Parts: sequence; C-alpha cells; structure tokens
Amino acid sequence: MKYEEKPDIGLKKLIDEGLVKPDTKVYASSDEKIEGHINKDGAIILIIDGKEKSFPYPSGAARAIVNLSVNGWKFWRIRENERFVELSEIKKRYLHT
Repeated sequence: MKYEEKPDIGLKKLIDEGLVKPDTKVYASSDEKIEGHINKDGAIILIIDGKEKSFPYPSGAARAIVNLSVNGWKFWRIRENERFVELSEIKKRYLHT
C-alpha cells in the first residue's frame, strides 16, 4: 500500500474557495461570549488582555483561550443561518467538493 500525504487545509484555503468570508466572527464552543474574527489571510484575531493577537491556526487561538492543547477546528464555530457550525464542518465541505 502506498502512503500519500495530503497537505493540511487552512482557513486561507477556505476563504479562497468562498466557504468562509474574511471578517467572519468565530465563537468559542465553550462560551459563545468569547469571540474573534478571521482575517483575510486566514488567521484568527482575538483581543487578549486588551491587545489584538493574531493566530495563524485555529488550535493556537483555542489554546490561547483555554490554556490547553485542543483541536481548534472543533473549538471554534461560526454562525450560519441562525445556528452555530464548527470550523471542522466547513473544512469537511471543502474536502468533499
């Protein structure tokens, strides 16, 4: 059996494909009052201790909130049609196109 490595899909790719728009708000699954936004480069921007911080990966942004290693694709959600959808679900949509 031949192993073929697939490149990781980042938020920038989801933006480029039109699945996520720049400046989309993201909400923590643990507390929807914790929010940030996705910039045009696919980074998650959070305000921490009064300072804007940029995280190139969802897991890094999640770790900054909970101080634990967590799957950021599951931790962060966006609103679609009045419901929350995990970033992992958006990523699955891309992988199935």
